[in-house]
Parts: sequence; C-alpha cells; structure tokens
Amino acid sequence: MSALRAVSLTKSFSDKQALFDLSFSVPKGRITALLGPNGAGKTTTMRILTGFLEPDSGSVSFGPLSLSENPIEVKRNLGYLPESAPLYGDLTAEETLEFIGQARGFKGEFLRRRIREMREVCDLGDHFFTTVQSLSKGFRQRVALAGTLLHDPEYVILDEPSSGLDPNQIGQIRSIIRSIGKDKVVVLSTHILQEVQEICDHVLILNRGRRIADASVSEMNREDSVLVIAKADLQTVRNCFLGTDVDIREESRFADAGTFHLKSSDLNHESLFDKIRNADFPVLEFRPVRKSLETVFRELTAPL
Repeated sequence: MSALRAVSLTKSFSDKQALFDLSFSVPKGRITALLGPNGAGKTTTMRILTGFLEPDSGSVSFGPLSLSENPIEVKRNLGYLPESAPLYGDLTAEETLEFIGQARGFKGEFLRRRIREMREVCDLGDHFFTTVQSLSKGFRQRVALAGTLLHDPEYVILDEPSSGLDPNQIGQIRSIIRSIGKDKVVVLSTHILQEVQEICDHVLILNRGRRIADASVSEMNREDSVLVIAKADLQTVRNCFLGTDVDIREESRFADAGTFHLKSSDLNHESLFDKIRNADFPVLEFRPVRKSLETVFRELTAPL
C-alpha cells in the first residue's frame, strides 16, 4: 500500500479562494493531524480527500489510484468518519453494522466475522444490542467508528472524532485510533491540540488556505531555548556570549539569582553550556526549554 497524496490542490467558492496550491503526503503507519484556525481550509481539504468536492485544479491519489479517475475503487478502500456521523436511531448497534456491511456488498460469515471484530475493537460490549438513540454520545461515536472500519479500509479519515465527548470517552476513542494507526494511513482533523500530542505522529497546519507547517509532532515540540538560573545580573551573563548571536532575556529575579532565557540560531545547547560553565559566577540550573505545540500553533497562525 502506498501513501495518500495531495498535489497542488486549489479550490475557490465564488470570489473566495479556499485552498492555494496545497500539497502533502501521508504514508502508511502514520497518524497525521490536520490543524488550522477556523477558515483555514481544513473542511474543504477533508471534503476533497473524501470525494465530496472536486478541486479546481490539482489531484488526490490513494496509492496508485487517482481519486478523480477511480472514485468507486478508491472509496472501497476508504473509511470516513464525519464530525456528526449520521446513524439511524431506531437500529441497534449490531443492526447498524449489518446495514453498513450489506450496503457495501458483504454477507454471510464474512460479514458476521467483521461485525464481531468491530464489536471487540470498538469495545461495544452489551451496548451492541441497544438502539442507537438510547446510547450515550460516546457509544454512538464508537458505533460510527465501527462502521467506518467495518470494511477494513487502508485509508481512514476522521473529522473531530472526540468532539463533545467526556474525558473518559475521549480516552477510549483515542485508544482505538492509536491501535488502527499502526498499519493504516490515518488523517485526523481536530481542534484539540492535546489530542494531537497524545495520538498523532505528524502535523499538517493550514492557514488561509495554505500549508504553513508539515512536520513530526516531536519537531513541532522543539527545544526552542535554554533556561539558565545563575547568581549574576543580565549584563554579566551577556558578557559570556560576546561575539555570538545569542539573545538573552531576564525573566525573573529572586534574591541574588536571576532566571534567563537564551536563544541562538548558530550555537546548539552543548555549545551554550560550554560557554556558561566557564563563567566566573555560580550557575544553579541549565535546562533546554521545549516549546509547546500550542505555542507553535499560535505563532504560525497569528493574524498578520
């Protein structure tokens, strides 16, 4: 199985352009988060990926298959969970999965086996025999996810899968997504950055219809600066780094010790440590500071 690829996607609605030359690739075994503020183009991108919208230009391919040229074959291998999954309230969870399976042409022992597997994977338990309208939102979401995965798709696209759930339900849905992400191509649209931290491997950030970041979660959570606590004033610390590009900011002071943040484009943390350890004042702490995904997101999507 090959990656999901979007190449040079553009899309306009009347006089408003929603996407500008958007390209990205999502390989097997990676859960990629699609992030962006409201109006960034996430919904348009999701609709194009799932075939609900056609781009004005550009292409989407699932492995060797073009979505525009082979829509039926692609969708046989695609599972899509919309934010508000439509379910028939008067059907039980079991009947819902039977209906979805039969609509896909499954029958007999194969369908019964897949339904049993989805009951276990999505931990439906005795709720399996309860009508959907009688289930909590968390269990309705599990039923919808079971229907998304029933045909064992290689490509899974999830739109706000934990929206509106309580903390326990969120944890259960995230556990299911982590398990399926090991051997599938998964794209997940969400506003919850903690969710990205916990279950995603990669981040794609859109803003004003353009891709502004495409990196691993660990890269996004980069070590941005160094915190130093030392018995020295600001000028004394600066004297240690004369002739370098190190930017030094004093954050606070307690008694005779100051807390300083050091940032440099040229010197790595080891080089900064080598300079500071040779200083003629006591250094009480030297620690790299990791920038949070939330901070990076805000910086990248801040209004101009």
